[in-house]
Amino acid sequence: MGAIAKGTRLRVLVSEPNRQLAEEAIPDSHLKYCPLLESGLYLAPANFATMSVLWYVNHARTPNVVADNWKLYAADDITPDEELTLYYPDLLTHPKNSAWVVPELHI
Repeated sequence: MGAIAKGTRLRVLVSEPNRQLAEEAIPDSHLKYCPLLESGLYLAPANFATMSVLWYVNHARTPNVVADNWKLYAADDITPDEELTLYYPDLLTHPKNSAWVVPELHI
């Protein structure tokens, strides 16, 4: 695969559809993977034991991928050998994540 140009929408193959769950349906240990949606529900993988690659995109303080309304876009030109990264605190907004998501500690 070649380079990805800045602004390109990234399409990530997901083998199973995601779920929208209430907070009480998600174990605390897995809540850090579930961004809060505007509906008050949480976006969760279909199965926490077999999460798709999208759920493993790494964190970076200056990411090369940005999320806009749950769509991913290249924030910069991305070379073929570069990993895809997001800024997690922008997605993980639940108060239970406050101990895990400390923006000043994310480098």
